[in-house]
Amino acid sequence: MMAMTRGRCLPWVLTATILAALAASGDARAQGAADKAAAETLFEEGRKLMAAGNAAAACPKFASSQKLDPGLGTLLNLGDCYEKVGKIASAWAQFKEAASIAESSGDSRRADVAHKRASALEPRLSRLSILAPAPAPPGLKVWRDGTPIDAALLGMALPVDAGQHVIEAMAPGKKSWRTELKVEGDKASVSAQIPQLEDEPAPAPPVRGTTPSATPIRPDSGAEPGPGGGWSTQRKIAIVSGGVGVVSLAVSGVLGLSARSKWQDAQDRCPGGHCTTQADVDLGSDARSSANLSTVFFGVGLAGLAAGAVLWLTSPDGKEQARATSLSLTPHTGPGLTGLSLRGGF
Repeated sequence: MMAMTRGRCLPWVLTATILAALAASGDARAQGAADKAAAETLFEEGRKLMAAGNAAAACPKFASSQKLDPGLGTLLNLGDCYEKVGKIASAWAQFKEAASIAESSGDSRRADVAHKRASALEPRLSRLSILAPAPAPPGLKVWRDGTPIDAALLGMALPVDAGQHVIEAMAPGKKSWRTELKVEGDKASVSAQIPQLEDEPAPAPPVRGTTPSATPIRPDSGAEPGPGGGWSTQRKIAIVSGGVGVVSLAVSGVLGLSARSKWQDAQDRCPGGHCTTQADVDLGSDARSSANLSTVFFGVGLAGLAAGAVLWLTSPDGKEQARATSLSLTPHTGPGLTGLSLRGGF
């Protein structure tokens, strides 16, 4: 039964595999066609720029075209373009590669053209030698203008274009090294000596038996002046406390006036303390309630003012310590009287 099932599934698996391969092939062909179209457009644009005498703008067009769709004709045009902008080593390299490709494909005419162009440029080549330190540190890596240089090429005079070049070197456990040098014109011979790379500083070992010293943190009393000469936290609290006291006294005054007015009305309506209606009785009760609230707010107001004064007067002013200040707050209660007294010496 299992063999029959596998036999029936096999054609479907083969079909799916073939369809997937065809789809991938179709995608590759579509991408290849797009690259060829773009490469042809870049090539034609490069030719127009060369005809207009703008080789500097044409070279990147030819280079991009060659990258998308390599071709012998593009390679020859790129070499010609590089020669016109003074990149002799780059032009020589393109012609050498073109000659090799032409020979492989049996195109003797263009192979001969490429050989002649490369031979004509060879006497003009400038060369740069990068010398490794002796002995070279293990794992030494070298770059020229951001391109890695194989260790086998170190010490060899390699063709380079005229202009500025950056040489970099690094190795595990060593500090990196970098230098810049300039190759002047044709037939120049320049060398760069990589020095012995310095060791990276070893990390400091932890000291056993010691703990980081803790910086004592002084509790903030709120008494110091604020930064820039501003008020301290204590003085800000003093202002808030005083403000609460002022508001409480104002409320006490309003309630006191209301209580007095209601009490006078109740006296008029209840001569001799005899009230005839419930409304008259309630009016007298409201008068007493307002009077009691007025007394409470009066006490709160005095306490707020007293606390604000104490906080203000005992806070440093930021220039010199305030003089010793003593204040005392004493409540007084009695028949028909509730209040606070504030005493102090400055």
